[in-house]
Amino acid sequence: MATKLRWLDEDCNICGQRLNSWDARLSKTLAYKNKVCEKCIAKEYDMDIDVLRERMEDFFGMRPCQGI
Repeated sequence: MATKLRWLDEDCNICGQRLNSWDARLSKTLAYKNKVCEKCIAKEYDMDIDVLRERMEDFFGMRPCQGI
């Protein structure tokens, strides 16, 4: 069962967008020193957001939070 989405009082270190709990999980899993949003991570890896989510589930067993 996926966890519920929580908004954090932090911003993406690349684009400034407000981060959520899914962004924080992605950043931690991919060993980013600073938290980055899902959109910027997908852009860095030259992927569509849906493809990034599929890869995260396939390789790490991670599913996005409910509400995304």
